[in-house]
Amino acid sequence: MPKRLIRLIGLFVWLAALVVGVLLALDSPRSIGGLATWVGAVAVADLIRVPSPSGGRISLIGGAGLVGVVLIDSIPTLAAVFLLGLALSRLVTALWADESRASDLLRTLAGLSALLLVEVADSWLAELNWDAQWEQLGVILFSGLAWFIADAVVRMLGASGLGGASIRYVWLLTLEDWPIMVSLFASAGLFALAQPIISWWAIPLALVPYAISHVSFTLLAGTRQTYGQMIRALSKLPEVAGLSPEGHAAGTAMLASTMARGMGMHPDDVTRLEYAALLHDIGRITQEDPTDEPASSDLARWGAEIIRQAPYLSRVADYVEHHEAPYRRPGEAHDDGIGIEARIIKVAAAYDRAHRTHDLEPVEALEVLHRRTAYDYDPEIVARLRAVLRRSGRLAA
Repeated sequence: MPKRLIRLIGLFVWLAALVVGVLLALDSPRSIGGLATWVGAVAVADLIRVPSPSGGRISLIGGAGLVGVVLIDSIPTLAAVFLLGLALSRLVTALWADESRASDLLRTLAGLSALLLVEVADSWLAELNWDAQWEQLGVILFSGLAWFIADAVVRMLGASGLGGASIRYVWLLTLEDWPIMVSLFASAGLFALAQPIISWWAIPLALVPYAISHVSFTLLAGTRQTYGQMIRALSKLPEVAGLSPEGHAAGTAMLASTMARGMGMHPDDVTRLEYAALLHDIGRITQEDPTDEPASSDLARWGAEIIRQAPYLSRVADYVEHHEAPYRRPGEAHDDGIGIEARIIKVAAAYDRAHRTHDLEPVEALEVLHRRTAYDYDPEIVARLRAVLRRSGRLAA
């Protein structure tokens, strides 16, 4: 979809949220000052982003929304607070020209809509005269669950925008964020329950435990980023030494991880596969004479020995060690000792090398692989690569 059309749609949604929010606020029994306080709190929460285990960033607006669900009894007032707060935060985002923060508007709207549905359901269930404590606990639990499911559904519906990622992969990726979502909604629920009793002293009461988890998740995200940067730096060694084509490691990793996401592999397995694809040529740094080409199996074994010096990368080393082996031998359907990860790397590396080193067109490089699908390359993986290339526009439909 063209960027201009996306911006027009975003502008229309923003104007609609602003107009509907103002109309609902005019009929609200709350004072202007009270509404402004709630709107400001929602806007600030949406602007604050924390790193998530799935690799993205999560705003705190879900926690602010839960507080609103518990403390605001009027559904129209709650909707006005949500819409005006979101409109204000997006206005600030637009002024800062931060497009990355504007891209998740649909997910945020879905989450806020889910919270409104929880409020509607709570108003219906209140007529059953439930115990107040159980009712509040149920609202907190169902609000967190509703937000998580709404976010997951929107992400899965947009799976095609993640480079052809499968719905299963997007769902598993979303599940990676459940610890930080539990931390956010638990802290927001604590504030919502404590605020009517101890007033604004509830802020530090809820903030302290959340701050601890926030720091922990930030450190975890930083550690993962550091690992990735180190591995990408190491993958450049064979290229800098002239033993591998420039950009071959990154190109292989991109193709391999895209195929893995399309096949619905677990996000952790996709990350390890990407690391292995980046390091699949690291064994070439053991060559004493660049003109003397050792056997590919020896290079793979030497590379695996280097990688195993880091215990954290033991499975990555296994992928690298087996990625040069043929996927089957005469008389066998396939080699059980060669995992799907190694077969993906073998196909991705062969294609990228043929395309990058020999200047073959995509269709010609694919033909090289097709000729050797009897034993060397898994035909299912080659077919997956063809689909990836066609989706990216590098191969005609």
